Amino acid sequence: MTVLEITLLIIGLAFCIGSFFVSEKLSSKDKENLQKLTKEQIEEIIKDKMADAKVEMEDKLSATIDEAIEEMDRKTDKETNEKIMQISQYSDTVLESVDKSHKEVTFMYSMLNEKQQDTVDMTKKLSDLEDTLVALDSSIAKKLDLLRDREIEISEEKQKLEQAKIEFEAQSTESKAAEPVSFTEALAEKFADETVRPKQNDNLEILTLHDEGLSEVEIAKKLGRGLGEVKFVLGLYQEGK
Repeated sequence: MTVLEITLLIIGLAFCIGSFFVSEKLSSKDKENLQKLTKEQIEEIIKDKMADAKVEMEDKLSATIDEAIEEMDRKTDKETNEKIMQISQYSDTVLESVDKSHKEVTFMYSMLNEKQQDTVDMTKKLSDLEDTLVALDSSIAKKLDLLRDREIEISEEKQKLEQAKIEFEAQSTESKAAEPVSFTEALAEKFADETVRPKQNDNLEILTLHDEGLSEVEIAKKLGRGLGEVKFVLGLYQEGK
């Protein structure tokens, strides 16, 4: 049983007990009339009064119950409204928190996308740079190989020119009575007796063109040789004079 039910039962019991002690104020005439009544009539009157008291008690009890219910409803409505307001406030707080978290997640996602794009761009640039470096390394390696080959060729040419110079000097010593011959003519005679490579003929052409008065640049352009190579051949020629 609830507290409300216990309270209502106590109130009803009090009304029942109080109804037995209620006595109406009777006039002298009423008292005389009451003395004249028989026992059965008195019991009938008491029954009627008890019935009236019961009806009155039930009415008061019903009214009390209605008031209690209304009061309880008011309190319940008030508590319900308070709970609803609290829930609404809590809901607003939760929604604000969720919205804030959503915005933060969206911002972080946007930043991650930007970082990812930057990473992709940087990776592409690094890949392009790597390809460029590989190509450059290959080009440098080829040029180094060509330079080494050219260096070997020049070294061989230098050795042959030095050998020709030595042979020329030896021939000059042995044949003092012979007419003086220029270093250029001696080289021409030397290489005329041998089957020489095209580059050796180029060396002779360098010397011949130089004797004809052409400059180093003009000789290099005409023969398609490097300026450094032309200078090197002419330098050996100058040393042999």
